[in-house]
Amino acid sequence: MRISLAGDECGVVSAQAHVWGDDFSPIGPVNLYVGNGYIEGGVSNVPAGLQRRVGVAAFNAAGRAVYSGTAFVNVYDGPMSPVQLTLQRIPENCPGSGTGSIYIIGVLEGRPRTDGGPVDAGPGPSYDAGPGPSFDAGYGPRP
Repeated sequence: MRISLAGDECGVVSAQAHVWGDDFSPIGPVNLYVGNGYIEGGVSNVPAGLQRRVGVAAFNAAGRAVYSGTAFVNVYDGPMSPVQLTLQRIPENCPGSGTGSIYIIGVLEGRPRTDGGPVDAGPGPSYDAGPGPSFDAGYGPRP
């Protein structure tokens, strides 16, 4: 695995990986390489099978876990199995002090509104986005 530290605000200096499944003893911790702006490494001798869980924790200089994440991966006999996981900041050990961004993905449904109201999502004393028997912002009942 190779995880970029480009957005690291917590001072990652080390990282470890674990792998576990229902039919074998957990593997790890396996130390990963931290340097040149990346966490890199892998875990060898994982029993082949579906839905193996991979966990990675990244630590600061004080030894506190400041990021962690898990993902499932299918491991096949022979080839190397890639896994993509996202490390989430652990706010108790590395509180945020800056700002972040939200990438919004949506779908334009293309159907006319069915509520007849002049406001779709506020602001106002009442909002169309629920709760209720029908509302604009979801896949609710259709006429």
